[in-house]
Amino acid sequence: MSSIVVGVDRSETARRAADIAAEMASVLGADLHLVMCAERERGIDLKVGGDSFHSDWLADADEFLSELARQLPHGGITTSVGQGDPATAICDEAERLDARLIVIGNKRVQGLARVLGSVAGDVMKHAHCDVYVANTRADHLRSPAPVQHSACSAQRLFSR
Repeated sequence: MSSIVVGVDRSETARRAADIAAEMASVLGADLHLVMCAERERGIDLKVGGDSFHSDWLADADEFLSELARQLPHGGITTSVGQGDPATAICDEAERLDARLIVIGNKRVQGLARVLGSVAGDVMKHAHCDVYVANTRADHLRSPAPVQHSACSAQRLFSR
């Protein structure tokens, strides 16, 4: 069975990309894998006055991914938390899984970011497989029909 990898963060556009990827995975009978980058590998301890706080980015990212996986309309979703550059982590995970497709939102693929680069642009440059950049900007959202069309187009990809 083939895999679809989707890169997510805590943004609404990443959530929309995850929804699109889940729908595509369901239509194609593919596995779905969510990837997120943690800010740091280790947690930090903070003291403010007499209070102590512990923040663990890996645990927070794992918890976020688990909750997102439960909310998506697809069964058996796997997750992983990468470190460092998000585009590199997404591409590395897709290669490790021998994924056929990476889905990523177009959160910053507009304006000046088109010239300077974005996670989606970096994924497109370095991915070993096909990349689907989902139009997830709220001002460009359409009815579900384009997703169904995209899933049909992607079906040809998986039938190779």
